[in-house]
Amino acid sequence: MLRDLKDWCARRPLLPPEGGRLLTHSSDVRMVIWAMTGIEVVTAVVVDAMIPPAFRPLHIFWEVILLVLCLGFCAMTARAPHVIEGGVLRLRTGPFRELIVPLAAVKSLRIAHGGHPGRGLRRVPGDAGGGAGEGEGAEGDVVAYSVSSATSVVLELIEPLPVRPRRGGCLRARWVHFAVDEPGEAVRAIRQAIDGVGEVV
Repeated sequence: MLRDLKDWCARRPLLPPEGGRLLTHSSDVRMVIWAMTGIEVVTAVVVDAMIPPAFRPLHIFWEVILLVLCLGFCAMTARAPHVIEGGVLRLRTGPFRELIVPLAAVKSLRIAHGGHPGRGLRRVPGDAGGGAGEGEGAEGDVVAYSVSSATSVVLELIEPLPVRPRRGGCLRARWVHFAVDEPGEAVRAIRQAIDGVGEVV
């Protein structure tokens, strides 16, 4: 986290891999964190004027830790975009491990805004077919992978992909919901990457 925060504060550019593409995500979450951080700073100034002088160093220390955690979270998500490279789509969230999806395994892909409680990689209960309106009765689990509950793109795989969520045992993912800042651009970029690998709907 500290390395990401240092690079983020230094405005070091994120360079895509050769022949690859970066897909940013979670800008809405960072906006909320920024707003909460601003409120916290204002509140901290008011509280610091009210508490006894003997406790102020401890209060300042706590506020600094809190500020570093908030900014660190923003840095981790900003500097861990999804990556299209080498025939795979690497879904990343920063604080959580990445999910690698082979492009040749993608059957269909579309924009699908939705909300799935939780964060990181998790199973989406009661959503057979991934909400995609196709593949009824097909075997496999529906999973979501995002920093917050919001997702904006869903892809269907030709065959279920073994994945291990943050909680629970191994799943066989057939549909994957994930979040990007620009869903239309992301769908186009993924489809272009698949052109030489396989066929996607």
